[in-house]
Amino acid sequence: MTPPERRTRLDLAVTAVIAVIVLAVAVGTWFFSDARNTDHTTAAVTADAVPDDPATPPDSLTEVWRTPSTTPSPVVVDGSVITTGKRTVTVRDASTGDEIWHYTRDRDLCGATAGWSRVVAVYRGPKGCGDVTSFSVGTGDYVDTRSGPGPDAATHAGLFRSLDHVGLLSDDRVELWRSDLVRTVEAGEPGILVNPGTQPTAGCRYIGALTRKSLLATSMDCPGSEKRSVSLQDADPEDAGTPEVDHDFSVPAGSQLVAVAQHAALIYVPADSEADGHSGHSGHSGHSGDGGHSGADGAARYQVLRTDGSYDEYPADGAPADLGRFTTDNGLFLPDTADLPHHMTWFDGHQVTGFGPDNLDPRFHVPALGTGADMAGRLLVPVDGGISVVDWNDGHVERTVPVDRGDWTGPVSLRVQGGTVVEQRGDELVGLSGGQPG
Repeated sequence: MTPPERRTRLDLAVTAVIAVIVLAVAVGTWFFSDARNTDHTTAAVTADAVPDDPATPPDSLTEVWRTPSTTPSPVVVDGSVITTGKRTVTVRDASTGDEIWHYTRDRDLCGATAGWSRVVAVYRGPKGCGDVTSFSVGTGDYVDTRSGPGPDAATHAGLFRSLDHVGLLSDDRVELWRSDLVRTVEAGEPGILVNPGTQPTAGCRYIGALTRKSLLATSMDCPGSEKRSVSLQDADPEDAGTPEVDHDFSVPAGSQLVAVAQHAALIYVPADSEADGHSGHSGHSGHSGDGGHSGADGAARYQVLRTDGSYDEYPADGAPADLGRFTTDNGLFLPDTADLPHHMTWFDGHQVTGFGPDNLDPRFHVPALGTGADMAGRLLVPVDGGISVVDWNDGHVERTVPVDRGDWTGPVSLRVQGGTVVEQRGDELVGLSGGQPG
């Protein structure tokens, strides 16, 4: 370092210029960074642990809190409930509705979900809905981020998840991410073409996707085929850009993915779907590349499609499913499902059906206004005037807890956190709590 007595005016001028450049770079970086346009308030106190499950379902329920939310159904995790707006994600105490923390950007929110004790928020970036950030549920602290190409708008995307993965569905691609937001699967049109010929479904239009453990199930319509394709593949392949397919099925057009197990997927086949020349019956089994076996009377049915290529078929009892309710304007099918301790469930617009967790055989169905959730060893489902308490062993309704929903008469989606029942009614979330049976 030059001693002060030997510094020249040139030395001082150069030093000043360097300082100005460093300051300009720092200011420019901040000015153009996401942080400048972000409102991020973390938790003042770490949120409480997951509340204890009550010993029995309540005998009465009263509204405790109410707040707007654009979530399609309640998102709950670790004693908290996630609410969303046009550009904001807010985490609230499920028992009180009080805000714990929030995050707002100057970009549109494409969707938010939860997993691994984290909130995962997807925002619309320069390349579509591909800017993803995860936060600690309890504190709101940043955990991981990723950025990549995505669908153009939130209305063209759907989030789905399991205990192991979070997925993003659009009409031309499906992605899966693990807990650190590293992509494990890219299927369909690649965002950046690296290895030509590794995507056999490029050019197909994706309709639905579900995942559980190491299985990813997708449904799509492909050029040159009048049938719909269902692909069962590894959720953690060696190379994320090269799908490892266990089995592909051809199924009737209009069939929709409604549930998934560790080694199988379940589709709902609407009544009078075009047959493929085979005849089926209740409990029918087979082993073929083709599902789509029509019941003798053309009635609606379920088909269980397995990774080994075998399938089973069961009648779909009850009123025809209202598939249009769960279909977006651009044709994505986003089923209203729930993963219970002993069942996978699907709300079809009229009833909740419970399926075996491994074989996906239909075991019961109950009338409902929306999907339900488990509490104290029972299934709670929203119905007109209240919430039915259902014995999930046989599907019989034990009793109905009255709920005053005012003038709301539309669909109701239900989740549970501890002793709080959270209902989604349109664009509002409502927290209910009550007393236990005496």
